[in-house]
Amino acid sequence: MWRSITHLRDWAMHELLSPNRPRLPNDPLHVSAEVGGLVLANQAVPWHADAVIVEASLRLPAAARRKEDFSLRLPGRDAALPDTLRRDEAADRYVLVFRVPPLSGPATAELVWRERVLGRVEIETVSAESFLDSLRLNLPTVHARLGAETVGCQTFVAAQCQGLIATGLLTSPTSLAPLAALGLTVEFRSETSGAIYTVPVPLAGSQLVARQALVTAAPRKLPRRTGAWMVTWKAADRVLATTRLRTVSAGGLGRSLRVVGTRFVVDDGASAALRRQAPALAGNVRVGPCFFVASTEPGLAAWCEFEVAPLGGSVDPKRTLTHTVLVTDAPTPVTPGTLPADEMLTVQAFELRYRGKSIGQLPVHPVPAAVFTSEGGFLPPVEFAWTSAAEDELADRLSKLMGD
Repeated sequence: MWRSITHLRDWAMHELLSPNRPRLPNDPLHVSAEVGGLVLANQAVPWHADAVIVEASLRLPAAARRKEDFSLRLPGRDAALPDTLRRDEAADRYVLVFRVPPLSGPATAELVWRERVLGRVEIETVSAESFLDSLRLNLPTVHARLGAETVGCQTFVAAQCQGLIATGLLTSPTSLAPLAALGLTVEFRSETSGAIYTVPVPLAGSQLVARQALVTAAPRKLPRRTGAWMVTWKAADRVLATTRLRTVSAGGLGRSLRVVGTRFVVDDGASAALRRQAPALAGNVRVGPCFFVASTEPGLAAWCEFEVAPLGGSVDPKRTLTHTVLVTDAPTPVTPGTLPADEMLTVQAFELRYRGKSIGQLPVHPVPAAVFTSEGGFLPPVEFAWTSAAEDELADRLSKLMGD
């Protein structure tokens, strides 16, 4: 009890004896940097800053409102006088603003009133080397504009590409303002001819102030020949990220296409669904093929026009369905349409073609069962095209046979 009264007495005597003394609130001094007209608040001051700004918010009695009574001390420099002293009506305080030349390294600044130190603040600095060491470019991706679609890819058909866009996510522990001085570029280099196209990447003011930004670059010239290209992001001469881009011809695209799965599209009038086997052909049921196509080229994106022809003795060979889809290295469904049940009765299989070349078939009838003879042999089955659907059925039956 006596101890708390002692502290209260000391505080009261101190206030009564120093009624005109400026007082700092609980919040510390604030340091900012001015870079190219931008103000970077509460972070390390970059090496190329135009000025360092120190702000102090104080409660000033009437006798302590002379700007000339305040100064800012920095090691190895003369004391700096405040640029402005203004009243903050909302907080009922006065704000002192010091603007000093940039520093060569970290330092401690002291706010002084009539030779009395009111507070201290550490001023951190960042050099060009340390900024580049901590700068990162995440998720570097090249997008190709293919018709109305823009797709992130690693491989595309040169004749189909109408534009390229390189994107990435820049991150830094401090603001990205130093990039205005260092420069950010993207290099497109052909491994075949050695030609290099350099694209500068300017950042907006809001991006320079932030600590991360999504950046893009679009080259004016597009690769028209097949081959590989290296896409390199650079800040000054420092390589941030490199990706490889490849262009192929239409013929090379066709050789990379594979059927990785097949299904039947069954429409009963109320809903449509995918099934492994064709249903009973009766009533208003409509049935069509579904081929899952993928490319063996990694990261490919290309438009492909497929033809799906129904095969059978009495089927009109001109009854060919077409379907244009965007194919990637992931399975892409090709579903040209469905046929009514009466027309499906004569269809033996569906054949998928690209540029006149067969890629795969989907038989309508199930896999024929083996018929064993009394001598232990078996009768040869009717002619049957082995497909991925038959492979799936075989795996399913083997799994059941093994009790899995």
